[in-house]
Amino acid sequence: MVVKSGQSGRTRDGRRERWRTHRAARRAEFVDAALRAFARHGPELRVEQVAAEAGVSKPVLYRHFEDKAGLQDAIHERGAELLVTRLAPALDDTASPRDRIRAAVRGYLSLIEEQPNLYWFIRRTQPGGAEAGDSGVEAGKSVIAATLAHAFDEYLFAFGITERAAAPMAHAIVGMVQSTAEWWTTDPRSDRAEVEEHLVGFIWSLIDGVLRRHGVELDPEVAVNAPDIQATRATAPPGSAPAGSAPSASFLEPPGAPAAPASAEPSGPDEGDPSCPTPPSPRRTSPPGSTARSSRRRDTAARRG
Repeated sequence: MVVKSGQSGRTRDGRRERWRTHRAARRAEFVDAALRAFARHGPELRVEQVAAEAGVSKPVLYRHFEDKAGLQDAIHERGAELLVTRLAPALDDTASPRDRIRAAVRGYLSLIEEQPNLYWFIRRTQPGGAEAGDSGVEAGKSVIAATLAHAFDEYLFAFGITERAAAPMAHAIVGMVQSTAEWWTTDPRSDRAEVEEHLVGFIWSLIDGVLRRHGVELDPEVAVNAPDIQATRATAPPGSAPAGSAPSASFLEPPGAPAAPASAEPSGPDEGDPSCPTPPSPRRTSPPGSTARSSRRRDTAARRG
């Protein structure tokens, strides 16, 4: 049997790919074991505890990670994957704004509730490649804020808002949610459902305030997406509401617009305008009987004189 050189190369590539797949699966199993160790022992990474949960010795574990830092980075990656999965429903532009906000808040709080020690481990440790002093949570916040800022920027642009508010708004929301979540985990009196509703209301108020400041009113209960908004604005007459687009969006009077008159009564001429003629003074009329009384007073005065 003659084996061609191309077949030999393909065989080596196949073996290499199978080894990579096997190694990735084993690494994932060790990360699963680390999460079980966190749940059992607390948010401290101890390799011997992870190995015990996986049912192997430490040397076997280190065949798949160069050192403890390598295992730590893999745990950070798992945390990021879990967070992205929980936040995915918030990116669904077929849902209403309030439902998207609630999905994001609920996903974040539920992950912390289910994996509290994983959260605190990531909060207190630094992933590989992060800036000095940045914990895994700080790195995650930056990623989430950047994603939100991109989405906000798309919607603000669609509404014709040029103010650079997307990034500050995104970082404000992420910081508020993260700080509130940490308070919630340490306060036994706080109720998750109540905290969730408060956060949903706070976030919507911030977004709604930015939009209204620019003359846009958005219905939080009706789905709306940026491409539809932009297409509607492109076909709407200047200064008009975007007809047919969106029962969910309307355009208010821009800031500084003059208020409409309270009544339809015509106003008088402007006294300071020289082009307006001065109206004649109204003729003074006497009350009934006053003319006769004046004549009698004149006759009496004449007789006395």
